[in-house]
Amino acid sequence: MLTDNETRAGPATIRDVAARAGVSHMTVSRVMNGDARVRPETRAAVQSAIRELRYTPNSVARALSKGVHHRLALLHRFPNLGTQGEFLVHLLAAARDHHVDLAVLRVSSALEDGAVVNELRDTNVRAVILAAPLAHDTELVSMLREQGIALVAVGAARAEMTIASVRIDDQAAAASATRHLIALGHRRIGFIKGDPAHASTMLRLNGYREALEEARLPFDPDLIASGAYTYRSGLDAAEQLLGLPGRPSAIFASNDDMAAATMAVAHRQGLVVPSQLSVCGFDDTEIATTIWPALTTVRQPIQQITAAAIDLAVRQLAGDASAGAIQQVFEHSVVSRESDGPPASGNGDDSEAGRG
Repeated sequence: MLTDNETRAGPATIRDVAARAGVSHMTVSRVMNGDARVRPETRAAVQSAIRELRYTPNSVARALSKGVHHRLALLHRFPNLGTQGEFLVHLLAAARDHHVDLAVLRVSSALEDGAVVNELRDTNVRAVILAAPLAHDTELVSMLREQGIALVAVGAARAEMTIASVRIDDQAAAASATRHLIALGHRRIGFIKGDPAHASTMLRLNGYREALEEARLPFDPDLIASGAYTYRSGLDAAEQLLGLPGRPSAIFASNDDMAAATMAVAHRQGLVVPSQLSVCGFDDTEIATTIWPALTTVRQPIQQITAAAIDLAVRQLAGDASAGAIQQVFEHSVVSRESDGPPASGNGDDSEAGRG
């Protein structure tokens, strides 16, 4: 469910309109094209469904028949693009469904902003999907706007952001995952933060703290380790947490790569997951089900998020100015797999018990 003025999990399609009106999608198409042969009562039903679902026709696809071809680009700063397989597959599929081309460009640092914007201009890219944290690069956003390029942000957003965005509520999601571990009986829960350049880092930490406060558990700064959303940083953070005199009985890492690294450190230290250490990640990327044991994690509805991102970009290209300010927030879920369980000791503090 969305928490803004959009009421669907994704953009309405012509088939959704047809189902609501009780007609075929071809009839909907005839109504939209002004076919006088459609009966008045049928036309009224279709028009009512369009209004109720806030359906926006794919004007870009129509433009193709007139020789107009649109190019979009994904700008990213992912440490490892290979870990974003599901995201890229769905984003490319959504672009294909809208009959637009999608280029993928990495912006390694702010020093590359000007060169990237020039490349977008020279290749006639008219809309850009900004993967986190690029939407918070104010200079990049300003340069893109000066070129008249439509913008959509994917991922956590700071309150001051004024461009269209699609995301989950990162704070609420992290609170849900922490509550899940608390419900299992854990009381000392370590937390691995992400890259400080990402808005999601503080939001997820806030969610962790929110759940602790709800359960009247103390916040212990020693249980917080810094990461960077990379596997390598996860190794270092897990070593820090598992080296504490009173080590945690569970560790919640801010993404799946760092959670996988945590499990690797646990294995190396002779700790059995989950009987001696529970581990939870975030994102439900491919690695969550390819490591052993399979990772408990927070799932984002990637297919819906990517479809909405492309749709908002396309709507802006079609002249829908309101699409440039829409903030869509999708539901998350906690997926419990084999990496979590009750703590070994009754109070959730398994500091030295059960080491191999």
